Amino acid sequence: MTGTQMAKDDYHARAQLEAALLRGRAPAAGPHGGPQAGPGTDSRSGAQDPRTGTGSPARAADPAAHPLPPSRAAADGSLAGPDGATRFRASLAQEGMWRSLRGGPGSTPPLLTGGLRLRGPLDTGALEDAWNDVVARHDNLRSTLRQEDGRLNQVVAGSLRLPVPVTGLAIEDFGRFTRQEVDRPLDLAEGPLAGLRLLRLGADDHIAFLLVHHIIGDGRTLEVLVRDLSAFYLARTTGTTVPLPRLPVRYGEFAAAHRARTEGPRGAEVGDYWLRRLAGAEPAELPTDRAPSGRPAALGGFLDVPMPADVLRRLTEFARARRTTLHTVGLAAFQALLARESGQRDISVRVPVSYRDGTELQDLVADFSNDVVVRTDLSANPAFGELVDRVHHDTALDFAHHDLPPHLLEPRMDTPGLLDRLFHVQFTAEREFDVAVTVGELRAEPIMPPDPYVSRPLSLRLRHGDGSARCLAAFALDRFSEERVARFVADYHDLVGELTGHPDRRVLG
Repeated sequence: MTGTQMAKDDYHARAQLEAALLRGRAPAAGPHGGPQAGPGTDSRSGAQDPRTGTGSPARAADPAAHPLPPSRAAADGSLAGPDGATRFRASLAQEGMWRSLRGGPGSTPPLLTGGLRLRGPLDTGALEDAWNDVVARHDNLRSTLRQEDGRLNQVVAGSLRLPVPVTGLAIEDFGRFTRQEVDRPLDLAEGPLAGLRLLRLGADDHIAFLLVHHIIGDGRTLEVLVRDLSAFYLARTTGTTVPLPRLPVRYGEFAAAHRARTEGPRGAEVGDYWLRRLAGAEPAELPTDRAPSGRPAALGGFLDVPMPADVLRRLTEFARARRTTLHTVGLAAFQALLARESGQRDISVRVPVSYRDGTELQDLVADFSNDVVVRTDLSANPAFGELVDRVHHDTALDFAHHDLPPHLLEPRMDTPGLLDRLFHVQFTAEREFDVAVTVGELRAEPIMPPDPYVSRPLSLRLRHGDGSARCLAAFALDRFSEERVARFVADYHDLVGELTGHPDRRVLG
C-alpha cells in the first residue's frame, strides 16, 4: 500500500514508516564483463528451491520450474509468450526512467554498485551457483525492458544462467575497475541488467562486486542481494536448507496495482497536493566555490566523514526527547545550514523515499524508489525546536503523498524544468547496512565501490548505526572542491551539536 497515513505524534509508527520509506538510492556502475575464467575450487552441491528455500538439493537453479500461477498472471496482466518469457507492462517508475534515458549523452549512468570484501577460503564454483540461485529467485534479475506494440514491457526470461567472471586485481586499482564498469554500455532490451564480478586480491582475499541497473533495483535491492547470496552460498557449501521464505508478491503485481491507483482519483489528489506545496518554490542556493560549467552533472567526488561521538549523542538524545527521528532532526539542521550559508529563507530539499511501505515488498529485487521535495520556510528565524516540529509535521504529510512519480507531476507544473532543479540538493538518513560478519569460513565486510559519477550537485547522507554515525557527501566536481565540501560537512556537524544542545536558539543566529 502506498500513501500511508500516520499519526504525527506517534513516534514508533513514524520511525517504522521512515524505516520503510527512506531507502536511499546508491549511484554507480554497470553490469557487464565477459566470462573470464579464474582459479578456485568448484563445489556445486546443496542447493534448494531458490524461490522457497526448501526442498531437495539441486545441481542448478531452474526458474522455469516455478511458473507464474494463473491467479497472479491475472493480477499483474502478464502474458506468457512462445519463447517461455513472461511479459507485463512496465511500472510507471520504469516508464519515467526509460524516457529520461532517451535524452542523449551527458547523463549519469542510472546504476547501482555494492561490494563485499571476502577474506578466507572461497569456493568460486559455489559462489557462481549461489548467484544463479538468486537470479532464479528474483524475476527482475532475469528481466529486460522492450518497447512492444506502442508500450514499454518488462520481459522476464523463464530461465537464465549468468557467469561470475573472476579478475585478478590490486586493491589500488579498484577505482579504475569501477570506472570501467560504469562506462561499459548496457542495452536495456538485451540485458542482463544485473551482474556479479569476483575480484581476486589474493589467494584468500576477494571482492564480490554487484552491479544492478536502477530500472530494476534500488538501495534496498543491494541489501536483499547480499543477504540472499550469502544464504545460498552457505547452503551450497554445507548442504543445508536455505532459510528464505517464499516471496509473497511479484513486481508485476505491484506495478499493475500502483498504476491503477495512480491513474485513478488518488493520482489527481496527490498531484493537487504537490502543486499547492511547491507553488512559488525556488531551488536551494548551494554553497559552491566553483562556477557552473553549464553541462549536466557528471564526474563527482565523495567524502566519508565520521560524526563526532558527542554530536551523535546530542542528536540521538534530542530526537528521543522530541519524539521524532534522526532523519527529521538531521534534515532540519541541513536546511538551516543551507539558509545560513546562502541567505535564502525558503529552502527546498530532495528526499528519496520508497514505495516499500508494505512488508510484502521488503524482500523484492526491484526499484521502489521515488522522490519528494521537503520545503521549509525559515523566514521567521524559528528556534531549532520549533523548526524540528515543523519539519516533523510537514514531512509526515509529504511522505503520505509520495506515490506520484516525478515525470507525471512535471507536466502539471507552471514552470518547465522546476522540479528537476528543486531536486539538485538532497538529504537522507538511514541505518547502516547490516552484513553478516561470517559466511561459513569467510569473513565478510561491506566495501563501497568508489563512485565516479553524481546525478546532482550536492547530496548528504547521514548513515547511523549502534553508537556511531557518519556523513557521506557526494558532490559535482564542476561545482565544488573537496575542501569546500569538507568544510560544509564540518559546519553541519558543528550546527547539529550546537542546535541540539540549545533547542531554544534561533537557527539563523
